[in-house]
This record gives sequence, C-alpha cells and structure tokens, in this order.
Amino acid sequence: MLVLLALVVAVMAVKDGWGPLAGVSKQVTAMGNAVERQVHRQFQPDTPSDAGQASPQKVTDLRASSSRRAAHKAKPHTPVEPVVAGLKLKKTYHYRFTATMPPAGRQTFKRAIRIYNRTGIVHLVPGLAKHGKNRITFGTYRKQVGHNQTSVELGRGGPGITQTVSIHGIVVHNHAKASLNTEYALAYGDSIAVHELGHALGLDHSMNRHSVMYPLDQGKVKLSHADIRGLKRIYRS
Repeated sequence: MLVLLALVVAVMAVKDGWGPLAGVSKQVTAMGNAVERQVHRQFQPDTPSDAGQASPQKVTDLRASSSRRAAHKAKPHTPVEPVVAGLKLKKTYHYRFTATMPPAGRQTFKRAIRIYNRTGIVHLVPGLAKHGKNRITFGTYRKQVGHNQTSVELGRGGPGITQTVSIHGIVVHNHAKASLNTEYALAYGDSIAVHELGHALGLDHSMNRHSVMYPLDQGKVKLSHADIRGLKRIYRS
C-alpha cells in the first residue's frame, strides 16, 4: 500500500486504482510521490563461534556456528509477503484489466510489467488464466483521505494464495491483485504501479531506500539487487 505524506492540512495524494484528479494542491504535487508504508524489519543476530577441537560435540558446535555466521553474512534481500514465505510459485502469470481501468492506468501497469519481465524471474502475459494457474487482476478503486489524516492512499496490491490437492500433490497458485486509487492523480505514477505489482508478486515492504518496496516512494522504478534476490526466493527454478 502506498501512502502520500501530508505537510499541509489539505487533501493529498497511495495496494488498487487509476484516474485523473482536478484540483490537486500545488503543495501536494510538489511533494512528488512520497509514500508511507508499514515495514517489516528482519534481523538475524550474529552468533559467536565456539573454539576447540577433537570432540564430536565440539565439531558439531563449530559447524552450526559457521552455518549461522554464513547466514548472517548472506546478501540481503527484499522481504517476501508472509503468505508466500516457504512456497514455490510458478513464474508465469496471465493478467487482465478490469473494465473500470482507464487507458492511462493500463499503460502505467504495462510499463511495470515490462520491468518485471526483463528480470527473467517472472513471466507476465496478457489473457485469462486457466484453472489452477497464476493470474493478476489490475483494477481501480476510490478512497478519499479524511480531513484529520496526514497521509493518502494511492494504491493497493497483494497475493492471493490458493493450494489444491491433486494426483500430482499439492499445487500452489497465486490469484493476485494490484489496483490504483482513482481519487488522486498521483496514483498514475509508474513507481506506484511497480510497487503494487511487487506486492502482487509476493514482495513485502523493505527497509532498503534503494528498493522499489521502500515505505517512502521516491519515484523509483528500477528493481534493486535486493528486490531481485527477493523475487528469486519466491520463484526458485
């Protein structure tokens, strides 16, 4: 979800929707796409190594300690949504737009789709998904900020995981959604579409300022190395 911070007592413009907005204040427009989101902080404490040798127990302790240190030194990745953690999703998605999606919104999401497709980690194609396959629905909604609020919602997005049992075992598929808030013109920003599509694919919020999933959106549309590693954790080959 994207939320634009307000510095003045005025209606401002951030997981579903699109649409032009007349009368957005100059102060709001000047803020760009500053967005606030909740963040998950992941921290793994380091573990001091054991010294010693000879005994089997000491060897086991050393190996365990080494494993913990290696995990701590591993390259950071953008967190994944809890609902997809530990699952293995297929990389191919079929996507469609709802009837309420205006042309400008379609184009913005299509640009976001190209960004993710270029990674080679996921493959998003237009059309209706067959039963049991991954799909993404791009839509719109309208939500206006209250007078006493200091932030504005520009979009929404997230995965919808379903697991079915077949003769081949448990099959996992994602019926995801990504939408823009048509109440505000700032929802048309490419960075909003990239962020909400990231949620739909399973990425969570990140503490990394270079990530497109960072709580404060600053117009970033290029996936960081941590974002790429986060996607790879979900779509392992």
